[in-house]
Amino acid sequence: MLPFLPGIVPFGVVAGFTPVSFGFTWIDSWLGSLLMFAGAAQLATYQLINEDASIWIILLTVTAINLRYVLYSASIAPHLADANRLTRLLAGYGLSDQIYPICHSDYRTHEWGLDERVAYYTGGTLLLWVLWQACTLIGAFAGQIIPVFWSLEFIIPLTFLTLALQTLKTMAHRVTAISGALVSFVGLDLPYSLGLILGAISGVCFGVLYQRATR
Repeated sequence: MLPFLPGIVPFGVVAGFTPVSFGFTWIDSWLGSLLMFAGAAQLATYQLINEDASIWIILLTVTAINLRYVLYSASIAPHLADANRLTRLLAGYGLSDQIYPICHSDYRTHEWGLDERVAYYTGGTLLLWVLWQACTLIGAFAGQIIPVFWSLEFIIPLTFLTLALQTLKTMAHRVTAISGALVSFVGLDLPYSLGLILGAISGVCFGVLYQRATR
């Protein structure tokens, strides 16, 4: 997990001080981090609340942003299917963009028993969770005194870009990524982050169409 940690720190700090900059308290910021444990969803939620968006717009946006976790869960579920319900619920809470590719890769290349798979997942998740919560608190308390010219917000898309590039192994994946990025860019000025939602949906559609066309 160590290569992922440098990207977690500024992301967590930004997620912590953004709500405070909107007028929320540090407790509000920290509770959002505890309850959601999803940086992009946290930032989108507080941004939309600050813009007086309706609860339905907020829920729709957060759902769209987090749809990837449904795919992550479906992919990794067979490896943890025999665990008890509490363990699986906690695994769902701790699922992240960082822990998924590591476990998805290593589960397939190691003959581990259930306890070893759970321990491996737990170790990586706890490391990320503790660091994320600490950085969120730091951001909530000290974020407003960080110089603006540091542009920590720029680290967030770089973190996701690094994760995404590791998954673009086929032409269908590349078509999905490029088409989704283009649509999101064109819709950059749409309200309520609809450009992001349209980009995600169109990317998947173009990827599926390409895969069917090349069979």
